[in-house]
Amino acid sequence: METFNTYFTKLRNKDIDFVDIPLGEDLEAFICPFLIENKKLGTPIALKVYERVHQFLIKLNRDFIEPDKRNEGIEFLSHLHEPNEFHLGYSHRNKGKAVSDVRAEVIYDALRNNTLAKQNAAITNEAHFVLLLVKGIGQDIMSDIIANVCRDIFADFTLQICRIHNIYTIVKSIEFYNPIRGFWEVTKVELPDYAGKPIILLPKFIISGGRAYANLYNWFIARNYISLEILNRKKALPTDGQFIFKLKNGTQKAIIKKIYKAYRKPKDELIDFVKKFRGSLDEFVWYAKENYPELNLDDLR
Repeated sequence: METFNTYFTKLRNKDIDFVDIPLGEDLEAFICPFLIENKKLGTPIALKVYERVHQFLIKLNRDFIEPDKRNEGIEFLSHLHEPNEFHLGYSHRNKGKAVSDVRAEVIYDALRNNTLAKQNAAITNEAHFVLLLVKGIGQDIMSDIIANVCRDIFADFTLQICRIHNIYTIVKSIEFYNPIRGFWEVTKVELPDYAGKPIILLPKFIISGGRAYANLYNWFIARNYISLEILNRKKALPTDGQFIFKLKNGTQKAIIKKIYKAYRKPKDELIDFVKKFRGSLDEFVWYAKENYPELNLDDLR
């Protein structure tokens, strides 16, 4: 399979700090807002991306979701076209304007119908929490949102790579979200070209595979909160034996797998855990930082 590296640079894998995308298809991987959140304090590009997406979501929620301006909101979101130049996502799907129009409606309605958004909670201004808690916005949609909103930031990153490795570039027009002016804007950038199509590269540390963060948060809650309630007899149970077992020395242990299966919630009901277990969201972000690192792209070669 021809990749960006094999075609343009021929670097050793350990020397590549960008995602080595295949040039003829899409890599089933996604821009992950949890990884961006976890890297923002130590990595300038992660901070820049985080702040841009944060401002975009503030604009979306404040100007369109909260006042329920659906038509205007869908128009604002209709700029989220399929970001084909990144070569990420699910392959063999329809691409183009029709998809972006449908996606705009999906994103708007998902946020508008979400309990947090209805309560005017600032939490939906955070991309990683939107991914975690808003039904209808999965990792592929969130990845595309970030790619579109920050297209100019990633184009800049790509140009730096090209200059370092003497890769020929051509001038292309791209669209991105301008947070200062509060609307979408078109600018000209220099990008590498393959088969007449522009390419935009991404830093490796913000890429993950198809993670279901709702499931991971459910497991975190089962392990760190509900299990303690059960062990401390703060939750009524039909029988202790279903969720607890005793070691030979008499120590009781919670059976996390059974607790997870019994008490897990669908994505649109996770707000119940957020309200009940104060601080669990911030704790989960730190837990994710330690336990869910960026994708090992070597496994996909």
